Amino acid sequence: MELLKKNIHTERIKSKALLQIPLEADINVSDAKPDVAKVIYDCGTIKVDEIKTGMNKIWVKGKLCYQILYQTEGASPEDRTLAGMEGDIPFMEEIYLDKLEGTDRVVCKTNLDDMRIHIINSRKLSIQSVISLEPKVEESISEELCVELDNTKDTDQKLEYRKKSLDFLETVVKKRDLLRIHEETRLPAGMPDIGSALWKNAAISSINFRSMDEKLGITGELNVFIVYREDTSGRINWYETVIPFNGNVECQNSREGMIADVMYEIGHEEITIREDSDGEFRVIGVETTVELEIKLYEKESTSIVADVYGVSCEVHAGIDTKQFRDLCTDLNIEEKLTRSIKLEDADPKILQVCHSDAKAKLAETTLKDGQLRLNGEIELQVLYASNESNGVLCPVKNTVPFEIVRDIPDVDEKQLEQYSLSIWIPQQAVSIKDSAQLEWRGTVNVKMLIYNTKSEDILTELAIEPIDADVLEKLPGFAIYYVKPGDSLWQIGKKYYVSVGRIKEMNNLTEDEIKAGDKILIVK
Repeated sequence: MELLKKNIHTERIKSKALLQIPLEADINVSDAKPDVAKVIYDCGTIKVDEIKTGMNKIWVKGKLCYQILYQTEGASPEDRTLAGMEGDIPFMEEIYLDKLEGTDRVVCKTNLDDMRIHIINSRKLSIQSVISLEPKVEESISEELCVELDNTKDTDQKLEYRKKSLDFLETVVKKRDLLRIHEETRLPAGMPDIGSALWKNAAISSINFRSMDEKLGITGELNVFIVYREDTSGRINWYETVIPFNGNVECQNSREGMIADVMYEIGHEEITIREDSDGEFRVIGVETTVELEIKLYEKESTSIVADVYGVSCEVHAGIDTKQFRDLCTDLNIEEKLTRSIKLEDADPKILQVCHSDAKAKLAETTLKDGQLRLNGEIELQVLYASNESNGVLCPVKNTVPFEIVRDIPDVDEKQLEQYSLSIWIPQQAVSIKDSAQLEWRGTVNVKMLIYNTKSEDILTELAIEPIDADVLEKLPGFAIYYVKPGDSLWQIGKKYYVSVGRIKEMNNLTEDEIKAGDKILIVK
């Protein structure tokens, strides 16, 4: 008897961990920079440089990259201006990962939970931050499923077998890759030339992934913001724009419609100020690499042999329990938020909004009674110009708490242990309500894939022997079987070595369903 098998590839989480650590450092202002009076604007990103693996532990080497825009000291308001500085704080952390082996591939998700900058004196700052490291190992599994029995060579061995449907996610693509973004923009006509850039930042405001034939298509938008000193007058000016980008990476065997689960991190980033054809510094070049962790899945449903017994022989079936990944739900959520921001009495009055930055931070994800709840907050930073600040930009910081609730009745709490979640703010705007009050409006987008790992008993081998003579002797020539609760034709046939088809034929049954109290005629 030959088992006809089909090879499949799936994933399961082998090990994962979460480590939250404080990261602090005192930084000195370089001799080429003016004294610090007040921090105006800041941002930070976590970059992982290297992950070393060992037995049951990893070492994560990386750095916190920071950028600061500050107001300089001056004897009078006219002497005060803006300056910028940037740098990084390195770290190395050892993290325990159960079941990890030296050859396993580790993916580490990072998050900057909090960053605060304090002025120690005009030449020294203190950076206090909290970062999260979430390493995870997902192992690829290749399994063989028995989809049919071939007994053409053993016609004297009559077998009865039944099949069941198995739904799972087939892993088609699993790879790391890079998307290189090379874009440029130029200052609009009428804006003064760039003398020196004090702040340069390019952030991905939105990004979308789409599986295509033999490739992964990527589209998104870069939000570019610079603060600069004008070339001739030396005054402070700023420019903000959105640059769309698109690209693709090769993914062998990818097809349209596959489920794309992609993690991304910003790698190398460089913003340059270049001359245009007239020799004026008006061109802003952006070069960024996006590090991609790509997984493409295809929903599969296949019919496999669930159980087998012999009618004219004794069958010993080898059964092994295997685990398979399936997709419970694919959520795409859009939530609109708004927030009024009132200035302090001592703050300069608002003349013009220059720039706003909003970062969504998720604090808690829970699923109870069929309801998914996402709790977190939006961290807002707004820069505005004022007639009272003598050309120096003024900062406003605020937070917008949010709670997103969605009904997903088909998913239980245990299944929430495995999910992939991305949260971003594709649209935001700040408007002036009056000289002391702003209003922020934004849209929070959440994409969430919730997986489920299920166990199935899989037929792996068969051993066939002649039926023992004593067993044959004990079988009745015919019998009347009274159906008990929970009985099925399959169980009855297996007990008496009779095929299900034969039982249905003898009892004039057209369906497999029977109920307690029914009388079933069994003929040997």
